[in-house]
Amino acid sequence: MPLSAKLVLKIDATREGTPPFFGDNRKTTDIYYELSSENSVVYVDFRIENDVMAYCCIYPTEGQVITNKQYTNLRDAVTSFLNTYQAYTKIDSNNLITMLNNIDLTKDTTIINENTKLTITTAPWMGLRSGITFKWAQVINGVEYTSLTLTFDKDKCLFLSVEDDRTLYTIGDTSINISQEQAINIAVENLKNYSYEMADGSIVKDFDVSSYGWIAELSTAPFDYVTYELRPYWDIRIFFDEIYPGNVFAVSALIWANTGEIISYGNMATGRSYNIDDVNFSDASSSDNILVFVVVVVVVVALAIGLVIKKKRK
Repeated sequence: MPLSAKLVLKIDATREGTPPFFGDNRKTTDIYYELSSENSVVYVDFRIENDVMAYCCIYPTEGQVITNKQYTNLRDAVTSFLNTYQAYTKIDSNNLITMLNNIDLTKDTTIINENTKLTITTAPWMGLRSGITFKWAQVINGVEYTSLTLTFDKDKCLFLSVEDDRTLYTIGDTSINISQEQAINIAVENLKNYSYEMADGSIVKDFDVSSYGWIAELSTAPFDYVTYELRPYWDIRIFFDEIYPGNVFAVSALIWANTGEIISYGNMATGRSYNIDDVNFSDASSSDNILVFVVVVVVVVALAIGLVIKKKRK
């Protein structure tokens, strides 16, 4: 059954950046393609950022997606995609493929080979219970930077999505000059200068830190959305000994790990009332050129998985 394709929707969006740059003008373009045959429809969803395809997923709304080369082995399906995809990206995937050897690809797994970390996670994907995700991340000083993430239907050995920021970001200063203890001390010491304003104009300040303490984790974020340069920072959650106005029970402090500079403070609040003794703090969180570009990417992804649409039975 021949395919027809049409551009369903094109959105030029300004997204809020990931921490710590919520206010920066992060420009992305979201594009949705509809590929259809008789009585069958498949959506192809793209996110383009800084002229890079950062994300793509394929999902059927009617009928069933099959490929011109079907796999009964998940390892073969993932390896085949990586081999085809590397021809498009020009990024060598041989080390990623090698990491798939001698492990059970159907179970949750984490392995590290030199500076590459592979995490396999089995979890539902868009309502599909048989989803499985493979994430290869570049690790420096124990912190994840750029990564390639693939999601498959493990039962059908079928490609579902790819997320790739390896060419989107560059890696800047990776040094961690501020220890976890130093970062916590900086965050707690500067908490005395932090306050927030309620809707009635009242100012909330002078917080008492809970005996539960804090959580501090290393992460990475772009220094800005001009250079797209990643740097490490400390993400610190400081918990209070009471619930403050606005249901605020903690504050998140972000601090650059190389300089100790404070990036931001932000409230952590809940929409419900609870006993603070019952909280599990370990789980706390708080144009035309583009169109041409996406047409090329559609072809690349279609070739990578051998996309065909199976006619829905009447």
